[in-house]
Amino acid sequence: MRFGIAMAVTLPVALGLAACGDTTPAGEATPEPVEETAMPLDEVPVNLPQVPANSLTTIKYYGNYSQDGEGGKSTLRLNEDDTYEYTAPDGTVTSGKYKRMDDNNRILIEDFDGKAGVFSIADGAIYRLENEDSMPSEITVEGMYRKDDTDMQGGPGATTNTIADKKD
Repeated sequence: MRFGIAMAVTLPVALGLAACGDTTPAGEATPEPVEETAMPLDEVPVNLPQVPANSLTTIKYYGNYSQDGEGGKSTLRLNEDDTYEYTAPDGTVTSGKYKRMDDNNRILIEDFDGKAGVFSIADGAIYRLENEDSMPSEITVEGMYRKDDTDMQGGPGATTNTIADKKD
């Protein structure tokens, strides 16, 4: 009787373990076909830096921004005195003053590549908007200028090392 109970308990376990051990060599195994389900690029979720309330006063946005586009790289430098310098992909440089818009989230450059340029300010990025009537939150990857990481302050004793130097 004990033998029958022991067999009833151990036989399913032994068969289960035997089924797990596939002995086909890797070189001879036939791979199972995998169904590809590609997501269209325009549906891939993207986490963009968001435009907070009153970004012109809550973010230190002054610095260099760049965008890699079809024609090449363009750069935009925003200065603390409300001036800018824009370098187009063809190397053309324009400069002047930008205007802070009343919503405290956008700036306006009157002559940006031949027409008015409106930008929303986010932490680490600025976004060119369609026009002056666009909401500050109407941001797109195509309109994004990312802040350059090299915007570090220099001067006596300044370091680009993120860990303070040990002084003896």
